Amino acid sequence: PEAAVFASVAPDGYNAPIYLLIGISMVTDRVTGVRVVSHRETPGLGDLIEIGKSDWILQFNGTRVDDPPAEDWAVVKDEGVFDSITGATVTPRAVIEAVRNTLIYFDTYRSDLVEAARAEERARLGAASN
Repeated sequence: PEAAVFASVAPDGYNAPIYLLIGISMVTDRVTGVRVVSHRETPGLGDLIEIGKSDWILQFNGTRVDDPPAEDWAVVKDEGVFDSITGATVTPRAVIEAVRNTLIYFDTYRSDLVEAARAEERARLGAASN
C-alpha cells in the first residue's frame, strides 16, 4: 500500500463532532491531506476548517507523529505551532487533536494495517483468478 485514509472524528467540536478524512503516506508516514467531511461549527467562524472557505486545514500536510514534536501539537495561543481561527479556538483544538490521535493510531498499528491490506489484496487476486 502507498497510503492509508482514515475516517476520523473530532468528538469535541464546538457544536458537535467534526468528521474528517485523513490521508497518510505509507512511504513517508506523513499526512498527505486532511479534509472535513461533516461538521456543525459556527458559520463564518468554525466553518473556516472547510477547504472551500479557508486554507487553514492545509497546515497539516507533511506533518508526522513526531514532526512537529508532541508538545507543539497545539494552536499558537496554547504555545503550539498550528494557527488558530480567530473567535473559534475550540474548533481548531478539536481538529488538531483528532489529526494527532490518527497519526498515533497509524504509528502504533502500521504493520497490522499493511498486513491487512496485503491479505485483502491476496484474497482479491485469488478470487479474480478463479
